[in-house]
Amino acid sequence: GLGIPAEPLFRSRDQTIVSLFEKQAQLHADKVAVVFKDKQFTYNELDEMSDRIAKLVASKGLGAEDVVSILIPRSEWMAIASLGVLKAGCAYQPLDPSYPKERLEFMLTDSTTKLLIADEELLPLVDTYQGEVVLTKDLGQSIDTQVEITPPTPHSLMTMIYTSGTTGVPKGCQIEHRNVVAFCHMHQGCHHITEHCKIAAYASFGFDASIQELFVPMTIGATLYIIPEEIRLDLMALNDYFEQNGITHSFMTTP
Repeated sequence: GLGIPAEPLFRSRDQTIVSLFEKQAQLHADKVAVVFKDKQFTYNELDEMSDRIAKLVASKGLGAEDVVSILIPRSEWMAIASLGVLKAGCAYQPLDPSYPKERLEFMLTDSTTKLLIADEELLPLVDTYQGEVVLTKDLGQSIDTQVEITPPTPHSLMTMIYTSGTTGVPKGCQIEHRNVVAFCHMHQGCHHITEHCKIAAYASFGFDASIQELFVPMTIGATLYIIPEEIRLDLMALNDYFEQNGITHSFMTTP
């Protein structure tokens, strides 16, 4: 009833978000993949930057299904750091800095995170965390030593998303690569998304819709535009942003 062929969904059984992205990086190396304000990154640059992050994560002894938490403001790192963690075979946990301090600390503990990637200015929000921290300013460093990386499988844990906790303690949901791969194929088919599209990321990093916004474009060769925080709630500025950048798709909550 969705109007999309069954073949892409069938093929998704042996694919991961990493394998889908790497295919697009080969097909569209020089095409712009991610845009944030005045910064642009091609698929080749995104591939190389996320590779360095994957090696950095693996050099910490992390691998299959270990959870890496990411606490950052809205920026290009939403896409780059998440992809790098996935390339290391790990799962990423997005932490939104607008969340209450207690909730962030609970999520870090409950997910048994092995590593925190964070913006230095946001560390006071999680000052009870005792694990290892990598600052975003250090993500570009090269790892000279050889590290062994095992790519994720379709059944590998991809991300940890938590409920709002408005009815009690936040509850974590474990999402596998195959779940998001199937969703990407469905969304791309239903909304006619191709490599020629320009997709705007509106949702907060910790909201489940951000998974859709980040990975739907990066797995089909489209361009991802991360909307700056200062215009997210300004309807006129947002409209201007869409028109100036030729945005073709954006998922926005009803309000």
